[in-house]
Amino acid sequence: MNWIQATYQPTTLFSLKPSWATSSGGKSLLMPSPYALKMALLDAAIRVDGWGHAEFAWAWLARLQIGIQLPDQMVVTNLFAKILKIRRNPAKEGAADAGPFQKTIAYREYVYFSDKIQFVLGTDVANHAALARYLLNITYLGKRGGFVQLMGPPTGVSDTTAYTVLTEEMTAFPPHGLMQRIDDCDSKMKLDQANIYTKSRPKRVVRDVVLPYRLKKSSRSYSLYERVT
Repeated sequence: MNWIQATYQPTTLFSLKPSWATSSGGKSLLMPSPYALKMALLDAAIRVDGWGHAEFAWAWLARLQIGIQLPDQMVVTNLFAKILKIRRNPAKEGAADAGPFQKTIAYREYVYFSDKIQFVLGTDVANHAALARYLLNITYLGKRGGFVQLMGPPTGVSDTTAYTVLTEEMTAFPPHGLMQRIDDCDSKMKLDQANIYTKSRPKRVVRDVVLPYRLKKSSRSYSLYERVT
């Protein structure tokens, strides 16, 4: 297996709820999950090469090995926001929010990264050219609107010790760290199961990883995380 590195600069706040969270709540993950990144790559493959090539590429995209290196500091802002949700019962006659949606509030978290995010992705060297094209066409990660800017052409790397691998079960946990529960594609997941326009359900696997970070400061509205050195 060979590794390719890509560096992105977040240009807006990042947010990605765990896949099992409800629409009204749920904390944000501190990084894109392997599942989210692979879906972004699949989207890019469809837009760049078309559905036929994307169907072929999914065979190796689903099995990508992914490592991540986050900035030294991250700040999570938490708040309650007004949202619209599908109404279950008819509104009372003359109600201010009559219609198919009703007004309610939801808990939201948004992550600010102090610097760039670096990924390493492992696959056969024969797939590197296609993977580099797809990485060039990723414009956001996580929730729609979490825009990122690729900082340079993806390059090959050999040393990945500085990265936290997200696609393998951890056998050794750092003594001080921050646990994140993330989802990934099952190795047998078919492209049809990744297609939101079919009735097939995605096959996901869930794993726990420990990031080398600690809670530095917090208040009612924010939490500051700092890399453990």
